[in-house]
Amino acid sequence: MADAPLCPLSGQPMRRDVRPFTITYKGRGRTFDMPGWYSDAGDESVFTRADLKVSDRHLATLKAEVENLAGPDEVARLRRRLRLSQAEAGRLLGGGPRAFQKYESGEVVASRGMTNLLRLLARHPEEMAQIAAEAAGTLQNASR
Repeated sequence: MADAPLCPLSGQPMRRDVRPFTITYKGRGRTFDMPGWYSDAGDESVFTRADLKVSDRHLATLKAEVENLAGPDEVARLRRRLRLSQAEAGRLLGGGPRAFQKYESGEVVASRGMTNLLRLLARHPEEMAQIAAEAAGTLQNASR
């Protein structure tokens, strides 16, 4: 294991593993399996960027639950119900071309405004046609 990091305390090679990890947000906790490099000699751990994405998604989901915001799965479900691609949703509803990719990956938590908009449009999907028409009209007027 030449590429295994060394434990900062013992100097021994660490090993790749998955262990329980607990995060808390506003007094509410969640435990999940966290991939990373772990020391057999103690509680030391090292996480890669990919490992941290796992914890980021769990934190985003926990924050969404506590704050009653749309979490990654709800954002994806509502967007699909509206028959929008991620890029279309970002263009029509706001946030830019990668906003919904970030919401759905848990990289970014949907705001209160975006949560309310998605939930409202899911109850009244006919409004999506008006939003799309107005966006198309704005684009046509801007190009004149």
